[in-house]
Amino acid sequence: MALTITSIEAYPVRAPRTKPMISAGGFAPLRVSDFGIVRIRTSHGIEGLGEISMNNGRDGAIQCDDVRRLIAPALTGSNPLEIRRAIVTMDRTLDGSEPAKAAVEMALWDIAGKVAGRPVYEMLGGRIHDRVFIRWGLAFGDPAAGVEEIAPWIARGVRTIKVKIGRPGTGLDQAMVKAVREAVGDGVNVMVDANSGYRTPLQAVKEIERLEAYDLQLVEQPIHRKRLADLAFIRNHISTPILADESIRHWPDAYDVARHGAADALGIYICEAGGILPALNAAAIGEAAGLVVTIGSQCELGIGTAAMAHAAVCMPNLAFESDITGHLRYPLDIINEQLDYRDGAIHPPEAPGLGVTLNEDVLERWRLDR
Repeated sequence: MALTITSIEAYPVRAPRTKPMISAGGFAPLRVSDFGIVRIRTSHGIEGLGEISMNNGRDGAIQCDDVRRLIAPALTGSNPLEIRRAIVTMDRTLDGSEPAKAAVEMALWDIAGKVAGRPVYEMLGGRIHDRVFIRWGLAFGDPAAGVEEIAPWIARGVRTIKVKIGRPGTGLDQAMVKAVREAVGDGVNVMVDANSGYRTPLQAVKEIERLEAYDLQLVEQPIHRKRLADLAFIRNHISTPILADESIRHWPDAYDVARHGAADALGIYICEAGGILPALNAAAIGEAAGLVVTIGSQCELGIGTAAMAHAAVCMPNLAFESDITGHLRYPLDIINEQLDYRDGAIHPPEAPGLGVTLNEDVLERWRLDR
């Protein structure tokens, strides 16, 4: 009998953070992450796990509802190994809700890998990179506290620190970047992330030029994501490469960024792209345009983090370091395993599928629909 999907379940969860995240993104300090966990059951007893990851208020619960009401009826009874067909079906069923689609798609890859007895990266054609180097991000805060926070990560081999900026005219950004650069010396990269914090391209250029004295690796998203001509202007008036992040809300946006000459690098998210294959599509657009990519993060839990690692090692134009550290920002995780971080890098799990299992106790503790 052919393998079929018998049910698709989605559970909204609220994960408390170890430390609030504060940035120029316009949100209140993030003290929790409201996500969703997707579980797909099949006729042969093989289950797949996925994660809805998006730090925007109640998006986790809303997109769990999208999975239950729209995606589950459309895919139940179908073959879970026909992943491309499932992506097309989800796109026809639901315009938007890419994190929900991503969670379902990664659960299908989890099933496919388990059926084949192979890790997901092998199902994608095999890895190009043995590991993915990571960076650690610093939110707004006291420079001395920031220096203290990054010390153990530098000791673990992390070779890039990302500093949140976007407070023009205050001197606060310069104080933090200066403190970090002085603490890490010349042997560690320092990049900055403005989260669209500047109002005009001239303001962005003026503020970034002050920070370039501290030898920046990248400047991430200095202005609103839709203002690609302004992003190109900034790129042409500073010496540090530009990383487009929020400008790639959906994977085809990579084409618009490349066409406008708006960035040197693309920040790709599995959750925002709509899944692993769509994320690889975005990377391929970048590769064709001569752009490199990094992996961005919504501070995913362990399931999403594993999916990011599997996808990243398969991207030919992956460069710089990536934000595959989200699950390390919580006191607990939704998975039973400890992911493999060594020498400043994450190594994808080697077990079949995504290589992670659900911690049922944590799921019950964090569920919002009990």
